[in-house]
Amino acid sequence: MWPIISMVTYLGSIVAFAVVGFLADKIFNPLLESDGLLAKTAGSIIGAGEGRRIALMFIISGIMISIVALLIWKNKKIKELKSVENLDNELSQNKYVEM
Repeated sequence: MWPIISMVTYLGSIVAFAVVGFLADKIFNPLLESDGLLAKTAGSIIGAGEGRRIALMFIISGIMISIVALLIWKNKKIKELKSVENLDNELSQNKYVEM
């Protein structure tokens, strides 16, 4: 199970590294220029102009990570994994299990 989780995690990182440059230059940069669409809204909070595109990307990714963390925290199946892990640890500590 853990190798699959690691593979998915690394795959996400590789995709993020591949896409971040395009997003910064072609999407967020025009939006946060002084006359861009987000200059008056998000630009009033983080500023407009050069270098602000990365700040907006950090804010958006932070919000997305927080949402994913909350969804995982509320998921009952994830909580069940913890109880199964505890049970597995208890059984592995007992060398002889009575039947």
